[in-house]
Amino acid sequence: MRTDAPCLDCFKRQAAATAQICCAEAAGRMRVADEIDRLVAELDPTLSPPENAVIVYGRIAEVTGVRDPYAELKQQSTDVALRLRDEVRQRIEQSPDPLRAAVRYCIAANIIDYGSGHAFDALETLRGCQSARLPIDDFDRFRRSVSRARVVYLADNCGELVFDGLLIELLVRLGCDVTMAVRGGAILNDATMEDAVECGLDSLCRVVSSGICCPGTPLSSCSRELVEIFAGADLVISKGQGNFETLSETAAPVAFLLTVKCPVVARYITAMRGPAGEGIEGRGEMLLMQMGVE
Repeated sequence: MRTDAPCLDCFKRQAAATAQICCAEAAGRMRVADEIDRLVAELDPTLSPPENAVIVYGRIAEVTGVRDPYAELKQQSTDVALRLRDEVRQRIEQSPDPLRAAVRYCIAANIIDYGSGHAFDALETLRGCQSARLPIDDFDRFRRSVSRARVVYLADNCGELVFDGLLIELLVRLGCDVTMAVRGGAILNDATMEDAVECGLDSLCRVVSSGICCPGTPLSSCSRELVEIFAGADLVISKGQGNFETLSETAAPVAFLLTVKCPVVARYITAMRGPAGEGIEGRGEMLLMQMGVE
């Protein structure tokens, strides 16, 4: 999907929030605001929002000198998720349908997102995720797709990465050959190779870098390694809005697992799915939407 006019205001809000973290003084925050106000007018609307976010956050880093402003918040998210991991794993194992339970925990955990511009209660979402209604729920198709499949798992944010690991544990038990892809460098609270190693994901499956510091997966810019792995996958599991925004028009077999936190994305999904997408407003709705060859 392409960058829409409301995305520009969202970039400005994100820049203001990031400046609050980076700049102790009001003058610094104003410099960020002024620079991003000028920059958004120059962004390419044919690019996806995550691709333009690379430009926005690169400029913020230039102005503030801070390359990873969300490092502390990322660590906090990881620490909380790691404390919950054993409890959630036990709940999954005791569930009548462990695969469905693991998928729902993974989708719910996607609410942990410092780029969405909205405040959501992640713990409350996790507690209620097993009984929550999914406006789009292609789980039955997903289940058929994962039997002994070559799976590429596109990670999204820190914190939720821990719960991704619980789903990957089940996929490996089902005979899947799983490769996880993480971001090529720090941007927002997105997961990098260092985060995957800290959570032990490298002991569960192969982990590769996308090769780019983008909060999404625009294949035209990604590493050759990831592009080749992506092309050979039986199923791509895509976590989060950023990956959806960059892959929504791909013909590959993709299962999008996300919480919808943006009205622009909500309208796009509704247009894609017609009546099945009605009622999606960008208020944290959980979705499992599978596309491409079955």
